[in-house]
Amino acid sequence: MKSVFSSLNVSNKTNTTLTAQNTRLDIIGELEAIVMYQNHLDATDDPDAKRTIQDIMEEEKLHVGQLFGLLFKLDPDSKTQFEKGYTEFMQQD
Repeated sequence: MKSVFSSLNVSNKTNTTLTAQNTRLDIIGELEAIVMYQNHLDATDDPDAKRTIQDIMEEEKLHVGQLFGLLFKLDPDSKTQFEKGYTEFMQQD
């Protein structure tokens, strides 16, 4: 007979995997928003527009950091690979 706990673990693992995948998609969305806001900044000379758009863009960057934190919690291997890639980049000449 199958344990209730073993089926819950499978469900939780699937849910964690799905949440990690959704988090990756959310990161993509935030990065796309940053690109869009940067384009808006580059296209205007209006100081009020620049200030507002810059503020919103900074919030999107904060969201990226928060989402990476969530992703690294959900998928520790992503964190390991990210750190390896960052280290390789920093060691370039």
